Amino acid sequence: MNWNLKEYRKQKHQFKGGNYCVDCQQQRSCGILDEAKKYCCACYQEILEKLERDDLLISSAQLVLNDYRQGVISCKCLGSEKPRVKYISFDGSGWTECERCEKIINSAGHHRVVKNRNDPRFWGLELEEKVLCLECLRRFKEEMPISKRYTLNKYLKRGYE
Repeated sequence: MNWNLKEYRKQKHQFKGGNYCVDCQQQRSCGILDEAKKYCCACYQEILEKLERDDLLISSAQLVLNDYRQGVISCKCLGSEKPRVKYISFDGSGWTECERCEKIINSAGHHRVVKNRNDPRFWGLELEEKVLCLECLRRFKEEMPISKRYTLNKYLKRGYE
C-alpha cells in the first residue's frame, strides 16, 4: 500500500459543512428553486422578484416563481440548528455581535456556529433575536425554566460573555 497517514487524517477529520445559503448563511439550500444550491429558497425568491420587477425574468423562471408563491412547490430548506456567525477572523474562527447591545461574541470553534449560551432558544426563550450576550439574556431570566436560571447564574458567576 502506498498511502500517506498524515493526508488520510487530514481528509478524515476535515469539517464538511452543508450547503448553506451564500447570502444569509442561516439556511441550507434544498435546491428546489436554485439547482446549484447556492441560495436558500427565501433568498432566491428575493432575487427572482428583483429580476421580475426589472422585467428580466425568463418565462420558465416566472412559472417556477408563481408555483412557489402559490404553494404548488413546497420548500424543503432546513434552518440551521444554531445561528451562524457573520464574520470570520484570520484563524478561521468567527465572531458576531449581540443583537441588542452590539457586544462582540466569539464563535464555538471553527464551525462558524454561535455558542449555546448565546442562543436564546437554548434558554427556552422564544425571541426574535437569534444571538444575545449573557448580560442581555439576564433581562429575560424570569421567563426561563428554573434549571436554566440556575445555569445562567452559574455562567454569570464564572464571567462568561
